[in-house]
Amino acid sequence: MRKLCVALSAVVLAAIFWVGAGPVWSQVPKDFKYEETKPMGPVTFSHKIHVTDKKLQCPDCHTKIFEMKKVAAPKMTMKVLNEGEFCGKCHNGGKAFSTKEAKDCSKCHAKK
Repeated sequence: MRKLCVALSAVVLAAIFWVGAGPVWSQVPKDFKYEETKPMGPVTFSHKIHVTDKKLQCPDCHTKIFEMKKVAAPKMTMKVLNEGEFCGKCHNGGKAFSTKEAKDCSKCHAKK
């Protein structure tokens, strides 16, 4: 009987720690709109698409690609993205659609 109680306690504790090891965010952060995209339309970054739909984890981008700071957005240009920085780390035609393909512009940029 004592062994059963110890085993059951271990299972309960493991379950508590497993549930507690969930995501840092209790909910997915709101979309971020990046306006400085002239001559193209603005870009709306969706955490939902990347985290919920594509199953990425926060550390996949933060702090590997983007710093976790509530400051102005980094200066992202298509030149920088096409060189493999920021979104271009994944959006290179391998992991995700490429930032270099004209046919894919509307996947990020809203029409003006």
